[in-house]
Amino acid sequence: MRLPRIFRRVILASIGFAFATQFSGGATRAAAPIAADNPRASPLDRDVDRALQPLFANHCHVGLSIAVVDRERTAFYDYGSVARDESRLPTPDSIYEIGSVTKSFTGALAAEAVVRHLMALDTDFRQYLPEPYPNLAWRGRPITLRTLATHRSGLPRDLPDTDDLYAHPDFETLPFQLIARDAPYDHARYLRELRHVQLLSAPGSQELYSNLGVKVIGFGLEKVTGTSFEALMRRNLLRPLAMTSTGFVVDARDESRLVVGFSRGGRRMPYRLRNAGAAYGLYSTARDMAKYLRWQLNETNPVVRLSHQPLLGDTTDGKGLIWNLGADAGGRRMLWHGGGTFGMTSQVVLYPDDREGFALLANDTCKGTESALKDIAATLHGELALATDSTPERGRPPAWPRSKSLILLAPGILTFPRKRPVQAGAVLPAASSVQSDSM
Repeated sequence: MRLPRIFRRVILASIGFAFATQFSGGATRAAAPIAADNPRASPLDRDVDRALQPLFANHCHVGLSIAVVDRERTAFYDYGSVARDESRLPTPDSIYEIGSVTKSFTGALAAEAVVRHLMALDTDFRQYLPEPYPNLAWRGRPITLRTLATHRSGLPRDLPDTDDLYAHPDFETLPFQLIARDAPYDHARYLRELRHVQLLSAPGSQELYSNLGVKVIGFGLEKVTGTSFEALMRRNLLRPLAMTSTGFVVDARDESRLVVGFSRGGRRMPYRLRNAGAAYGLYSTARDMAKYLRWQLNETNPVVRLSHQPLLGDTTDGKGLIWNLGADAGGRRMLWHGGGTFGMTSQVVLYPDDREGFALLANDTCKGTESALKDIAATLHGELALATDSTPERGRPPAWPRSKSLILLAPGILTFPRKRPVQAGAVLPAASSVQSDSM
C-alpha cells in the first residue's frame, strides 16, 4: 500500500535536503547551468534536472548518463562531460565501466543454471569447479552458490589478497597499486592459486564482501556449461537482449565513445584489467542498460524471478541472487546494486512492482557517489509515484510529452532455454543485514 501523497512529499523533501547536505562540504560550483541534453519539457525532465543539481554542485563530479524505464517507456538523460578537460557531453551511447553491477549479470547466468538444473543453490559448489579444492570448506561445511552470491562464503575480498592495500588507502595511488598486483593473474593462475586460498569464516556465518567469490561463480558456470565465461555472457544474455555495446572489451572502433574516469582528487584513472571478469569486468552504455532494466523488470521470466527471490532475509530486507533487496517509503519492493571501478561509479535500482528501473553511470569516484546515485533513483521513483497518483486512472503513469530525450521501446520477453520449471521451495530465507557495495 502506498503512503498518502502528503507523507511522500515530506519524505522526498527530506531526501533532497539530506542529498544536498551530503555534498555541501566539498568544492562547489557557483549556480550555473550544467551542460545537459535534458529538454526540461516534461515533468520527468524537470524532476531529473532538480534531482541532479545537488550532485553537480560539487565540482568533483564530471559526467553522468541516466536511463529511466517506466513501464513501456524509456528516457535518457546526459549531464556534464566525457572528461574533465573536455567540453563534450556524454550521450546514451557513451561507454562506461559498470563495475560491480557486472555481478548482477553473473547472478542472472547463475539463476539460469539453476533453472536448467545445472546448479543448485545449496549443493557443495566445489563439484562445479575443475578441481576438488578441499580448502574451500570450513570444518566440513563447503561453499555453496547461496553463500557465494550473498558474500557469505568466507572467501577473502580478492585474489591476490588486497587487504593490506585497503587498510590505509590513498585513493589517488590505490588503483595503480591494485593493477600492479593483479596484472600477472590470468585464468590459469587464478585456478591454480585458488588451491591455496583459506576461508576466513565458516560459509554462511558472516558477510564478507568478496570479488573472488563472484569470480568463483564464473569458474563454476564455465564448467557446467562447457563455455568460457565471456562467451557464455555474450550467448545467453548480451546477444538475446541486443546489448551490442556491452562487453568485456571495447573494440577499437568504439574507443571514441569511451568516457574517461577520474578519482575524487580529479586525476585521470586507468581502466580496469581484463581479468576483472565476472566480478566487475563489463563495459556498457545507458542505452544498453535500459534493455537490461526492461528485462530485469519482467518477473514472468523464471530466471529473473529466481534472481529476485530472497536467499537471505526477505523481499524488503534481504539479499537475492546478487541483488540487494529493500523497500521504498511505501513498502513496495526495491532491488539495487552499485558498482565502482578506479574512475567510474554506477548504480542500478529496480522497482518491479511498479515496472520502474533506473541505471545511472558516472565517470568519477567522488566520495559518496554510489549512494548519491541511489538517492537520485529513489527521488525520481517517488516523483513518478506522485505523478501516477495524480492521473485520472489510478495505477497508470501520466503520458510524457514527446521530446528528443524520449524513446519508446516495445516490451519484450527473454526466456532462457530450460529443461524443467523452477521447483517450488528452492529458496530458503534466513536473517541478514544488507549493505550496498562497489568494486
